[in-house]
Amino acid sequence: MVKRAQHNGLLCGLAENLIPRGVAILQYADDTIICLKNDFEKARNMKLLLYLYEVMSGLKINFSKSEIILVNGDNDTQIFYAELFNCQAGLFPIKYLGVPMGPGRLHIKDWVPLQEKNLKKLSTWKGGSYPWLVD
Repeated sequence: MVKRAQHNGLLCGLAENLIPRGVAILQYADDTIICLKNDFEKARNMKLLLYLYEVMSGLKINFSKSEIILVNGDNDTQIFYAELFNCQAGLFPIKYLGVPMGPGRLHIKDWVPLQEKNLKKLSTWKGGSYPWLVD
């Protein structure tokens, strides 16, 4: 449905210069990132597609666990989209598949939780001691 909507000009994803009609959806397991250009009409079209998906599949999208994050935008625009999709306004960096992501370079502090998680896993792996692990 999303590809058809893009083909018919009802949706426009990001990075049109790299991918025809842009990237609208990234999905892995139950994680979904929807990427749209700043266009209120096209955002309403996406909301309609999500509603139709719920009706057709019998599944429910939990918008209370979702966030709207703008790459470049003002607070009023973010609030408008959050109200349209009935979800919270979020901030960068976000985590996708456990990896921090943002519109620009990430700071060292953004990587610390991932580094600590991996060090913990490595240090307890088979209960061994690993001299290459530096605290």
